[in-house]
Formats: sequence, structure tokens, C-alpha cells
Amino acid sequence: MAESFNQQTALEAEEVLRTEIIFNQALIDILIAKKIITADELVNTIRNIRHEQEILRNESSKIVSLR
Repeated sequence: MAESFNQQTALEAEEVLRTEIIFNQALIDILIAKKIITADELVNTIRNIRHEQEILRNESSKIVSLR
């Protein structure tokens, strides 16, 4: 029973992720087609966000519990 639940949950999560990817790609395509942003701006922004996320991950691993 638990295995069936976990498998169903995984499939639902996969479908949500797939829908999110399609939605984001559609928005990106529209923004670039309308020349609101360029592909280079998109790539640079993605790089910046990844860099910021990496910094946050590195800083969070330095946090020490005082208990």
C-alpha cells in the first residue's frame, strides 16, 4: 500500500514538474519573441541566480547549532 502511494506521489510530482517546465518555456519564448528580454539576458540571469543559490547553500552549511 505504501509503495503504491509513493509511486503515485512520485508520478504526480513528475507531472507538476513537467507542467512547470512547459509553462516556463512558453513564458520565455513569448518574452524573447516580443523582444522584452534577450536570450543573453536570460542566460546571464540564470547564471546569477545559480551563483546566488550556491552562496546560500555554502553559507547554510556553515551554520552550527548551539545546543
